[in-house]
Amino acid sequence: MAAPLADKVILLSRAARFDLCATCGPASQVDAGDLLAHSITRIFRSDGSCFSVFKVLMTDACQYDCLYCANRAERSFRRHSFTPDELASTFLDLRDRGLVSGLFLSSAVHGSPADSMAGMLTAVEMLREKHRFPGYVHLKVLPGAPYDCVERAVELADRVSVNLEAPTQHNLDRLATRKHLAEDIIQRMHWIRRAAERAGPGTLKSGQSTQFVVGPAGESDRQILNSVEALRRSVGLRRAYFSAFNPVSDTPLDGEPPTPPLRQHRLYQADWLLREYGFRLSDISFDEDGKLPIDTDPKVAYALRNLHLFPLEVNRATREELLRVPGIGPRSVRHLMVARRRGRIASVAELRALGMTVRRAAPFLLCDGRRMGRLSDLLRRTPVPLDQLELPLSAAAQPAAQRV
Repeated sequence: MAAPLADKVILLSRAARFDLCATCGPASQVDAGDLLAHSITRIFRSDGSCFSVFKVLMTDACQYDCLYCANRAERSFRRHSFTPDELASTFLDLRDRGLVSGLFLSSAVHGSPADSMAGMLTAVEMLREKHRFPGYVHLKVLPGAPYDCVERAVELADRVSVNLEAPTQHNLDRLATRKHLAEDIIQRMHWIRRAAERAGPGTLKSGQSTQFVVGPAGESDRQILNSVEALRRSVGLRRAYFSAFNPVSDTPLDGEPPTPPLRQHRLYQADWLLREYGFRLSDISFDEDGKLPIDTDPKVAYALRNLHLFPLEVNRATREELLRVPGIGPRSVRHLMVARRRGRIASVAELRALGMTVRRAAPFLLCDGRRMGRLSDLLRRTPVPLDQLELPLSAAAQPAAQRV
């Protein structure tokens, strides 16, 4: 790899660090050398397996002046761009070295959204058509991109995404005054769905996703999650990524406090409950400002505020009921349902062997009629104001009626 091209790989992959395609961030543990640490991101599948993708920008030259962004037009630094051939050859080199098996390609907007997307699309067309690459590709759709670019991205990629950044136009105005949420962004999300439906089954296998910048726009967690839920219904949104704000030097928001990483983590937890566990937004606890409690897991908060639903008898409870119990996920529920067909579950050891986090689940369960744990133990580990509990502590500590 020639030195100038190697420099581009390093600089444009570092510039892509704020674009998310996974919740785990850069996979620096991949044996690719420190200079490529930002280039490679591991994506975990629902079955626990993972694969590595080359994450990079086509260019860091941008016409926008988003207040938080390292690539904003008014920030003074030397800009870099790949040609389509350079991008394709770089990816194939990394793939042939066994470092990656997929591509995440984003870009700043240089010239126009159509111009910038044309280079990205040409690079992926080269991979698909000239080099017959069949693997995973995630393409970023740029705000304001024309329909033909969106349609072609859907045809070429396994997943496409357009960054929402903020849940309302009011919030977005605090980050990027030249972007229009409805016209530039949400309309493209509807176009993505339309193009995928027209193309038919097998197109866009991993769906579409979006990303929020958490913190600097003054948005609440309730606003973010409400937006995610609305987009799931309207455009079939598959995933939302949440990026905790960190100030970048030489930007207007330099000096602003960073968003606590735990806030980002709570958003992922709450979104997981909505997406995988059958929770409704009304089941999620928010404070008076619409923020998720930082000191409490959202699922634990739900259970503590609905103590009249517990404890559940593990030998009788339905799948939907069990998914409401802290420490129990879809996989352990599946294992429990299979084990119950063989006989009654009678011990904590059996629950632990099924994959449950018994320490958290036990206070909310009966096992063959016996209480598995004390709520007081959980409360010592999970500080929740007592006036926010649905039942007084004295009642909460007593066994509820056994559910049939």
